[in-house]
Amino acid sequence: MLCLAAALAGGSALAQQPVPAPAPAPTGLIVGYIFDSTVTRPLAEANIQVVTRTDLTHGKSFSVNSDSSGFFRIADVPVGDYVITYFHPRLDELGLTPPLKSMTVSPGRNDIELGVPTTQHVIALHCGARAALDSSGLLIGTVVQSDDPNPVEGASVTAQWFELSFSARGMVRSTPTVRATTDGNGRFTMCGLPGDATLNVWAGLGKAVTGSVNVEVKPHRVATIQLTLDIADTVLTATATGPVRRGTARINGVVRSPSGAVLPGARVALRGTDVETVADANGSYALNNLPGGTQTLEARAIGFVPISRSVTLSAKRALRFDVRFDSAARILQTVEVKGERVYDSATQEFMNAKKRGFGYFVDRETIENRQPIQTTDLLRMAPGVMLTTSGMPGSGANIQIRGATSFTGSCVPTLVVDGMQMPGSAGDIDAIVRPEDIAGLAVYRGPSEVPVEYASGSSCGVIQIWTRRGNTPHGKSR
Repeated sequence: MLCLAAALAGGSALAQQPVPAPAPAPTGLIVGYIFDSTVTRPLAEANIQVVTRTDLTHGKSFSVNSDSSGFFRIADVPVGDYVITYFHPRLDELGLTPPLKSMTVSPGRNDIELGVPTTQHVIALHCGARAALDSSGLLIGTVVQSDDPNPVEGASVTAQWFELSFSARGMVRSTPTVRATTDGNGRFTMCGLPGDATLNVWAGLGKAVTGSVNVEVKPHRVATIQLTLDIADTVLTATATGPVRRGTARINGVVRSPSGAVLPGARVALRGTDVETVADANGSYALNNLPGGTQTLEARAIGFVPISRSVTLSAKRALRFDVRFDSAARILQTVEVKGERVYDSATQEFMNAKKRGFGYFVDRETIENRQPIQTTDLLRMAPGVMLTTSGMPGSGANIQIRGATSFTGSCVPTLVVDGMQMPGSAGDIDAIVRPEDIAGLAVYRGPSEVPVEYASGSSCGVIQIWTRRGNTPHGKSR
């Protein structure tokens, strides 16, 4: 009995001995780097996610953000097979889906590289493989509501740029135009855009139209833009000069010189509307009853180069925006010179036309004093000339000569630039020639004033422009 008890006691002692814990599963360290190839810089604040490959929905997962240098680290990842991806607003800008990449985690350090695809890949994705081989650029953008992130479907987006070309007839100015329509996500793409061109881009849907925004496109590169529209708040209001866009958005601020000093007397306006004001003694300005969304604010002051700025207006809250001029206009010191007056050929022709005494004339000195932003600004003070606009960026002004008649009842003058009659309407004048290029301008109001060489061109009058760098009928201007 004692032997049996001792044996039982010994067996009980063995049963009470602790069972050794299982060895921990081996783990690895993931060290990675993420790069945006379209702009050749690291992609900061990208959300990196790692999920078990065998169970993407419920499997073990890890998440971390990349730092300002594009680096990220994920420690204590069990050894095994995983899928790694990332999320970043840049993917949405480029119209890309998050890429998936397989990786096997081993004990120790595991290095991996992630990145936004190259511009050639992005251009080929949106425009085809052939487009990726030329020097053109790609513009990708979105149009959203001004007070919420909802996309705007069916909006028309327009891009225009200025081109100069030379032919047997001399220098030719043109404004090529590309249009696109937003999809269900508010996105649009424009392929084949010229490299090194600055585009004027705007969007519209119904009564709502954005201001024009400058976008620079470089060769073999992808440019992105976001425009906002306020469809609900924008209305068309009838005025003496035609319908203009209005709304309940507001903007205010202070106008300053390049040095930062306040600038009283500066004129501030919103392009495409008839709303304009003058800065007070403290340089303060305020504009009310404006359409919301992406708009273009313009400012001009004597002695400074006129400027335009893109702003985003909201019907729910006023925008505070201070305007600062970039540089002063070039004003040369007074120099007294005695001698015979000599003109370049364009100015000489303008002076000869002015001596005939028929018409309304604007010389270079008057242009510099007025500091117009567009060529049509020079026509607003011309007697007998009426200008109306639809408010659509790039749509051009409707120019008519008061008192002139035509069979249709709408009398649009002929446009002549450097001796050549320009095709299309005189309403395209802003796209054809810029104020800084003009040596002189003449308005002939009807057949009695039109020079004989253009008498057959139009019974509605003629607007004639001499440019400082164009060709004239009697030779090239210098």
